[in-house]
Amino acid sequence: MNLPTRLDGQARPELPSSQYIDNRIYTDPGIFEKEQQSVLAKSWRFVCHESELDEPLDFRLVSVAGKEIILLRDEQGELHAYLNSCPHRGARIIREPAGKLNDGRMTCFYHLWSFDSEGQCLNISQPAAYREAGIERGNTGLSAVRVESIYGLVFVCLDNDQQPLRTFLGEDLLKAMDVPFGRAELEVFHFHRVEFEANWKLFVETNNEGYHELLHLLNRTTAVAEQDYRRRNWLMYGNGHVSLEPARIGYQNLDYDDRQEDTLPGMEPNGHVVVNLFPDMMLNCRSTVIRFDSLVPVSATRTILECRGLGLKGDSAETRQKRTRHHNQVWGPTGVNLAEDLWAVQTQMKNMKSGNSRYSVVARQEQGPMSDETLRHFYAEWSRQTGLEAHQPIAGEAEL
Repeated sequence: MNLPTRLDGQARPELPSSQYIDNRIYTDPGIFEKEQQSVLAKSWRFVCHESELDEPLDFRLVSVAGKEIILLRDEQGELHAYLNSCPHRGARIIREPAGKLNDGRMTCFYHLWSFDSEGQCLNISQPAAYREAGIERGNTGLSAVRVESIYGLVFVCLDNDQQPLRTFLGEDLLKAMDVPFGRAELEVFHFHRVEFEANWKLFVETNNEGYHELLHLLNRTTAVAEQDYRRRNWLMYGNGHVSLEPARIGYQNLDYDDRQEDTLPGMEPNGHVVVNLFPDMMLNCRSTVIRFDSLVPVSATRTILECRGLGLKGDSAETRQKRTRHHNQVWGPTGVNLAEDLWAVQTQMKNMKSGNSRYSVVARQEQGPMSDETLRHFYAEWSRQTGLEAHQPIAGEAEL
């Protein structure tokens, strides 16, 4: 292969097409709309953990591919998902982010049509006038959305033709998730959201490659500096999913608490497990505590990140306090890593929007956690689903 010309971020790199990206995939509204339709609306998307809908008639609102969805348990405890839209005139039915259907029904404020937890119509106000049109309770209901759960993770899918969740994830990936996500009953003890000015894929990239760990004092001191950590490899699966081989973290290098006690089932002391689910979810376990990242893309240049901290259901107060401390040392609004990641992707976005940065390079060729192979794997799946090429997303455009 010929050596590339000088890299300056403006000229198209003389590299194989899989090793560079045209940065318009992060800024172009038309590309974002294509992603909404062909990736975000067609994939299984994580929306919450089962512990966030702990009892019958609990509900919460979630957003997938621009559509607001009611997620709830019926009176028997079964999960359901519905578009948050009254079939009468399209008003929002649920207007609180989370809660409980105390009377077992959802009532549209506009004309007082109501529905039960299984989406069936309970009441049409003054129904006689609708009889001539053939509209009655028996043929009226909320529009259902597919919902499935595995390892306590709740996913929805807007595409009725998408394969079942278990098939979408694949058995090999599920084995990688088993420790610790499938070994015990977990619950969310921390939740926060942050809206930031960057394309959703830029944040996915921070979770899909280890090279940027050099950004974080915590990671480069407690992880990258450890030889065992440097020998771990990324494993790649169908449908764009990846996981990172387990490793041990050297928390003592920064005088942090080690994770020798109260480890989650199956985890090694000071162990670290990462699993990333296409298109936009990360499961990250640091031995005693778990973090889930998931994204709600708002536009080409704005994204909402949802972060959850999880521990064992039934933890003692002392153990939960320890898990919370371990969580906050690294993650959450007070942790160092999230602030640094957001800082990085927002500086990228500013240069990409202005045109200061036209191309990005994903050309690292190596074994180990710093390889760019995971990014190439992600964009191969992104291209398969969108029909676009990350290196040249505008069809028919002449190369510069």
